[in-house]
Amino acid sequence: MSRALFVAAFVLFATPARADYFDAIEDLPVAPGLEEAAPGFSFDGAAGRIIGASASGEAQPASIRSFYAQTLPALGWSQSPGVSEQGDLIFLRGRERLALTIAPQASGSAVRVRLFMRPSSLAD
Repeated sequence: MSRALFVAAFVLFATPARADYFDAIEDLPVAPGLEEAAPGFSFDGAAGRIIGASASGEAQPASIRSFYAQTLPALGWSQSPGVSEQGDLIFLRGRERLALTIAPQASGSAVRVRLFMRPSSLAD
């Protein structure tokens, strides 16, 4: 095998697979074992913007929580301590607040994602 062919094969197989991202939230990966369930939604108003999406699949709630706790800080998110009253995981990034609701189902889990963005005029 030629050296160039060897290097090309190494790069091809050593490169990790591209993660899937939510269509409505382009920089939010879908956790492994989940698939986006339906098109997301977006609402713009005077108080800001809300974007929502959902996914479901065979992944278990604990692995989904672990995936987002490990992945989102690399994307600029910081996890808010604890969970919301509804049991959501909450992440913050600038004027954005991300809420992840993870619910067990008979065949795995369902995840509901809501991204809240304050307009710059309301930002601190």
